[in-house]
Amino acid sequence: MRATTSSLITVVCALTLVGCGSAEPAAQEASPTVTTDAAPTPTPTPTWTAPTDLPAEVMLPQNAWDSIGPDGSLEESEGVVAWIVEETCAAGSPAGGVAMRTVRQGSGEFETRFGVHQVVVLADADAAVAEADRLAAALTACPPSVAGGSTTYVVEPLAVGAQGIGVATRYYGGEGPLDDAMGTHLAVTRRGNAVTLVAVHGGEGTVGTAREAVTANAQAAWELLCRYDSAGC
Repeated sequence: MRATTSSLITVVCALTLVGCGSAEPAAQEASPTVTTDAAPTPTPTPTWTAPTDLPAEVMLPQNAWDSIGPDGSLEESEGVVAWIVEETCAAGSPAGGVAMRTVRQGSGEFETRFGVHQVVVLADADAAVAEADRLAAALTACPPSVAGGSTTYVVEPLAVGAQGIGVATRYYGGEGPLDDAMGTHLAVTRRGNAVTLVAVHGGEGTVGTAREAVTANAQAAWELLCRYDSAGC
């Protein structure tokens, strides 16, 4: 009986030790650290500033007027002056012009034709839009004919650049086709913060040949103004 009691005590002690050991909480595994990449800092978009200088490179080359046969005279000037248009269509000087160049190719003497190229740079595109509108309004308001004379003016669209407009001057009136009439032509267009005028004046030639030279040179002049366009060249 003593042996049995001793055995029971031993078993109870063993079970007690096992129970105590299992009651301890199991160690928890460490959670993995999650690293979040920082969002990249956006690169600021550079602000484009319209140039207001006017280098000689933006003017048409001398040979641009070869088709109208001007003489060898060449006049160049810098500074804001009046737009060179027909006297009865006077448009005054550019409002708010920062810089301006005028080139006259040919003297106009002895009934020869001469070409004119003018460029004005304004503070920004909004100012250029306003000046192009003002100039177009002045040309559109030009009387269709000169009192006591036979000269007539015809305003035409110009598919070059922005706000393009053309004006044909017809001498001696007449009923025939405008292109075959004696006369001249001028065009105005804008690119960015620059406005340009291209014209054939004087001489004894047809409106059609004048328009052909002016339209081609207006396109070339517009392309030379790419530095004033936010889209670039």
